[in-house]
Amino acid sequence: MLHFIRDRAQGWLAWFIVGLISIPFALWGVNSYVSGPGDTIVATVNGEDITQTTMQQAVQRYREQMREMMGDEFDPELFDSTVIRHAVINDLIDQQLIRSTTDRLGQRISDRQVASFIQQTPAFQRDGRFNSEQYQMVLARAGFSPASYEATLRNDLLSQQLLQNIESGSVISEREVERLLKLENQQREIAYGVIKLEDFLSEIEVEESDIHDFYDANQASFTTPEQVSIDYLELSLDAVSAQIDVSEEQLEQYFVDNKVQFVGPEQRSASHILIEDNSQAEDLLSEIQLKIDEGVEFAELAKTYSTDVGSAANGGDLGIIQRGVMDPAFEEAVFAIDQAATVEFADIKDKVAQQYRQQQAERQFYNRAEELANLTYENPETLDVAADSLGLEVKTSDLFTQSGGKGIAENSAVVTAAFSDDVLNQELNSQVIELSDTHILVVRKHEHVAPALLPFESVSPAIREQIRYQRASDLAYIQGEAKLQEMKAGGSGAEVFSGNWYEAAFYGRDSQEVSAQILNQAFALPNTQATQYAGFTAETGNYVVVAVSDVRDGDSDNIGSELRASLAANLNRLNSTAEAGAFLSALRNAAKIKIYDSRISSSEEL
Repeated sequence: MLHFIRDRAQGWLAWFIVGLISIPFALWGVNSYVSGPGDTIVATVNGEDITQTTMQQAVQRYREQMREMMGDEFDPELFDSTVIRHAVINDLIDQQLIRSTTDRLGQRISDRQVASFIQQTPAFQRDGRFNSEQYQMVLARAGFSPASYEATLRNDLLSQQLLQNIESGSVISEREVERLLKLENQQREIAYGVIKLEDFLSEIEVEESDIHDFYDANQASFTTPEQVSIDYLELSLDAVSAQIDVSEEQLEQYFVDNKVQFVGPEQRSASHILIEDNSQAEDLLSEIQLKIDEGVEFAELAKTYSTDVGSAANGGDLGIIQRGVMDPAFEEAVFAIDQAATVEFADIKDKVAQQYRQQQAERQFYNRAEELANLTYENPETLDVAADSLGLEVKTSDLFTQSGGKGIAENSAVVTAAFSDDVLNQELNSQVIELSDTHILVVRKHEHVAPALLPFESVSPAIREQIRYQRASDLAYIQGEAKLQEMKAGGSGAEVFSGNWYEAAFYGRDSQEVSAQILNQAFALPNTQATQYAGFTAETGNYVVVAVSDVRDGDSDNIGSELRASLAANLNRLNSTAEAGAFLSALRNAAKIKIYDSRISSSEEL
């Protein structure tokens, strides 16, 4: 959870309930403070309870992560199953075991570490700095008190610390790197034959009854997806900023009140003559001072007298310096010289206006965001009240599915809210959705289109072709399997495949000259002295027989140091993952774990 909060926070709620930490975990960051005393227990770990509320929250986090990763390919039904819920429970058990282990080992996270993490979290900052009001607001919106959030944060930091300690112990030898390089660059002598699907198409006839049977058995494939369009109110910092009018007087006063922000650190342009500290130093200084009084250029004197070879050639010029860079005594002398350096309002008026507008916009944005949240919650059956009060326009989206759509529907959080029970079925306003820390909206249902079965007549031609190709592929498979056996019995590829045989040649794993499917099959075969064979149905429906007759180890001598280092790092990560997995397995074997399968299998509460 913590890495996601710090680096990818996208919403007031998401900052606290979504995130990944370290392999092998798929989810992390359970808020154990929101479960009520009557919550159903779905598992126990050494006497510690995992509740149904905790499981529901974790399942929802996982669904949101998958929706974000998969985009249009996301299918909600795939992530609403007993299998998913059991996987989530197992992750929560791992989490509990690690937290117990950190307690037993006496690991500690100091208050300073917790405070530092909080202060560096962008979600709690304004103008790039930690803001206490922002911190309190974000916590309140997510249902946390500072104490509960900081306790959860401390536990998560402890868990991360333990896993990092385990992973840091992994060491990769040069021998392992060499072995992997040889495997990675290995070449295999591959020949293959193809039985083409298209050779059987002319033999196949499809009866009308076959088409009807296929249609009846696969109606889900011919059903249009559920769709919804939404009305929404949108509030952004940019829009608020554009509406702010500023006067010359306001800007001048703001400049006076905040002048230090525009001046920046004091800088000086300095030159020097460095004299070696010896018995002649005083005499040289007097000589130099006399020449200066006589009007000799300082730069000329620096070239003659200065022992600082770096600056002497440039007339003693040190360039622009500021405090905290040079020797303290030197800086004190340089900055003690009076210098009339000021910044005038007229010179930076545009910068002042931009900063003033930004400050005013942020103040108004957060106030209006609070009002938007309150008004849409207090008036859950309309957006009009909030729109009128805030001067916002009620916008309407196009129809979109649970895989998303265009415009505002490209955002997974918007899609989730649109298809939630509150919005879709109860016809209520959603909670505030934060697209970014300066862009929020509230949605409600505008139109709902239920799934609909496509008419048989409209899909019949496509079904006929699908059946034809599937049957042709089946025939290619039958013939291909027979030819595979002929090859294993010693048959010649050229004779067995009569024109569809491709003679042997050496190919690497990433060769572009051969189908990736053929390469995958060839490199999956065992490395033996005898020729190895494999047969498979390709994505095209053709049947392919692959023969591997020789194997060459890869050449690792010409591999550069950067690639070697990258490979070693990848191996180290894999080893670290294995060690973490072994550690968790050991913890599980020693623990008393009880999982209530019947309570997990029930999805009524989800």
